[in-house]
Amino acid sequence: MPRPTHLTPKQERFYAALKDYVAQNKIAPTVSELQKVMDISSPRGVVQYLESLERKGMILRAKGEARGIRILEKENEPQVEVPVFASAGCDNVMTMAERIFDEYVCVAQSLLHGKDTKQVVGIKASGNSMVDAGINDGDYVLVEVTENIHDNDLVVAIIDSFAVIKKIEYANNAVILRPVAADPQYKPIILRRDYRIFGKVIDVLRTPQKGELEIVPLYSR
Repeated sequence: MPRPTHLTPKQERFYAALKDYVAQNKIAPTVSELQKVMDISSPRGVVQYLESLERKGMILRAKGEARGIRILEKENEPQVEVPVFASAGCDNVMTMAERIFDEYVCVAQSLLHGKDTKQVVGIKASGNSMVDAGINDGDYVLVEVTENIHDNDLVVAIIDSFAVIKKIEYANNAVILRPVAADPQYKPIILRRDYRIFGKVIDVLRTPQKGELEIVPLYSR
């Protein structure tokens, strides 16, 4: 089976076109120029590609500058295959913590922030109660499997065999799992049942458009 790449095929084509433009013109392109070069229907589509490349450490963008894209030569940065271990709900406690053994995400090692690669897993978020923490429905969060948790950490907790992603707070004789969203429909969970901390959220892999994040089966069918 082919080894997965750091970028999806579409991202690779976009990145190659960006590098070619800079090499030929000795200046970074504007969003509208990239839109024309790549035949992308909207400026937002270009911005989403740029956001993805920036998250993956391929470029830097200077805010407020029309030609503020700077390419970082990081093609040889080590990659890590992170197993997709479970899914977790960001709304009510409705998503079963089911193990998934046949998927992983391939990420830059720098996204692990120095954590032991054997203790980091990917978890797919479900729901929108953590949107103000940057975690949207369908995103993949990188989680360090640990019980070393501090007040206000973003955590994955297991409650009666269900998994949730929340911000943890310690109160008098209680543990509170709070949503991070302005919408009042999302309520905190006061832990009065059996629970355990699965791990701490260390980063988020966003999926702003179809195909933005590549999930690759571990085994060929």
